[in-house]
Amino acid sequence: MRLVIDTNIIISPLISNSIRRYILMNSNIEFIAPEYTFTEILKHTDIIEKKSKLAPADLQQVMETLFSRITIYPKEEYADCYMEAKEIMKDIDPDDAPFLALAMKTKVDGIWSEDKGFQQQNNVKVYTTKELLEIM
Repeated sequence: MRLVIDTNIIISPLISNSIRRYILMNSNIEFIAPEYTFTEILKHTDIIEKKSKLAPADLQQVMETLFSRITIYPKEEYADCYMEAKEIMKDIDPDDAPFLALAMKTKVDGIWSEDKGFQQQNNVKVYTTKELLEIM
């Protein structure tokens, strides 16, 4: 199975040793994400540091470990699907367009997200954490 992973799924394991971290680190699923993921994580760095209660070096190590399981795609790789994805997500959450564009371009099995906005589109299947646990 191959999935685009949403930033909210990555942030959770950065904050705590959660079931999402378990799935990310221990499943046979191949995870991919758009480079925009880093932009979103940087927006929330202060909150992540505060909630994780980790020293910056420890947080960096957790981030490196998690991202060792995620292949990052530059925008050029999915740019030809971006405008269509942006149109689909315009009334839902335009910030999610890079994730949908990457999913459409790479023909993945779906997107792993808890974001209700993704559930409102019908172009790519969306898996919740609960659904992935059932598959595992």
